[in-house]
Amino acid sequence: MGRTAAAPWPCLAVVLAASACGPDSPPRQVEPPDLFSWSQEKFDAEEYASAANGFLSYLIRDPLNPLVDSAQYMAAEAQLRSGKELEAVEEFKRLATGRPSSPWADDAQFGACRAYLQAAPKVSLSQEFTRRSIDECQRLLQFFPATEHRPEAEARITEAQSRLAEKSYEIGRWYQDNRKLPESAIVYFEKSLSEGPAPTFLPDLLARLYRGYRDVGFDTEARAIRDRLLNEFPDSEAARGLADDDDGAPRD
Repeated sequence: MGRTAAAPWPCLAVVLAASACGPDSPPRQVEPPDLFSWSQEKFDAEEYASAANGFLSYLIRDPLNPLVDSAQYMAAEAQLRSGKELEAVEEFKRLATGRPSSPWADDAQFGACRAYLQAAPKVSLSQEFTRRSIDECQRLLQFFPATEHRPEAEARITEAQSRLAEKSYEIGRWYQDNRKLPESAIVYFEKSLSEGPAPTFLPDLLARLYRGYRDVGFDTEARAIRDRLLNEFPDSEAARGLADDDDGAPRD
């Protein structure tokens, strides 16, 4: 985080006016350079709520300073670390989309990706933020192809896709085990497979998809999935379960 920017940044005074009334308010009677230093000290001390308010206040007090982009980024990062993920998303995106030529733009775009993924709930709940995280990371790779964050962004895309795949897998399991609806289970198992499941549950996913195909008479598809499971995960519990299956492989 050693970069600086060279142009002003517009912000919303109403937001800062509201924050100035809270317990984490920055000092009022200090010059902007001292306010930036105060905010940085709060950030370094892991007092992130105070740091966020300080950096946002700095943007209002000295909007023409070359440090405004770094202050904007630091404000968003502080919000993220204080657990205010969605507020951080807005600040990150405001910098990334409003100042795409800033040295901080790709950092901010990656910040939006991180914030959405951090805000995403457990697999049992809605994964809307997980999808948004993928969108923001893909936007980073599209608009900032030379970014140093590429490896991390790609890893987060993989993580997010695995979360989506796990959600589809769990829904498929519910249809298969609780409702005995193999057609509905197949839909979600196929969806999970296309979303990039993690190796931790991929063998069971393949075994369940195989059984679903077999139950509805899709013998060609069942055989292909069975072969994939036995070839890729021959020592897995799921593969051993198929070997012990009384019905065996699909019939011709």
